[in-house]
Amino acid sequence: MSKIAAFRIPLVLALAAALAGACGEASRLRARCVGGNVAVCIQLGDMYATGTRVPRDMGRAAEMYQQACDHGAMEVCNTLGEIYERSQGLEGGVVRAEELFRLACGGGSAPGCLNLGLALAAQDDKKGAAALFERACTAGWTPGCHHLALALDHGDGVLPDLKRAVALYDEACANKFVDSCLAAGALFVAGDRVDRDLGRAGRYYGTALKLFDESCQAGHDHDCQERNTLRTRVAIVMASAQ
Repeated sequence: MSKIAAFRIPLVLALAAALAGACGEASRLRARCVGGNVAVCIQLGDMYATGTRVPRDMGRAAEMYQQACDHGAMEVCNTLGEIYERSQGLEGGVVRAEELFRLACGGGSAPGCLNLGLALAAQDDKKGAAALFERACTAGWTPGCHHLALALDHGDGVLPDLKRAVALYDEACANKFVDSCLAAGALFVAGDRVDRDLGRAGRYYGTALKLFDESCQAGHDHDCQERNTLRTRVAIVMASAQ
């Protein structure tokens, strides 16, 4: 037997043992989940969703999250809705997703209210969507405040209220929601509906650049490109103002 072959045998055995151990752990966790341990259901769902110590399997992740949702974990109901909304292979798709978002929102999940609002907006129910964005924002969910600001900015489902929209953009930007920084910056650059204020726009864009750069440094290549594009746009705007 060659030295390479001799090396491979214990390596294969070690990998097989590790896989068996992981499967055994998953089986033990599954038994505890079925027994009503919600925290374990969530843990096991996370393991399958991320492929941590078990093969990644969104179907099994959904099964474990459903157990947690059935026991009243409303944020998990929202997560499960997102899985149905985005996964091609799960029966029910967007219809099931909306059911879960409605359940989560009714149970007090602010992200669930936002997702339900986005689902209604996609069906052109702008009034219903705006009410849900308000609900998510009131509960302290920053993305909900951003979408409420957009609705108020454009009069989608609500009476236009630019003053409140700007205040919400400002708050969401301060809470590191980059889309609000960009929306507010664009308003003050354009100056067609508010007084043009390049200094204020520059502050919003500066925050956005910082957020994109942090995300870029964390390894998100798309945000590196977004940072560079915004940097160029800001430079052009500032140059044109001189």
